[in-house]
Amino acid sequence: MSSFSTKSVLLGIGIGIIISATASMIYVAGRDPMKDLTEQQIISQAEKYGMVRATLLQGSADTELSH
Repeated sequence: MSSFSTKSVLLGIGIGIIISATASMIYVAGRDPMKDLTEQQIISQAEKYGMVRATLLQGSADTELSH
């Protein structure tokens, strides 16, 4: 059994990464990640990340000014 050259192994790994990245980009390019989400799901995810509605901010500012 012959030994593999380090350059050949690295070249094979590099070519494999390029081919798999290209195939992944082609596969993902046609998909819309927001297609199956409802508005309520988007709002609940935004609240998990600390986002709030502008009306909530305005309402809290009004109550702070009245004190």
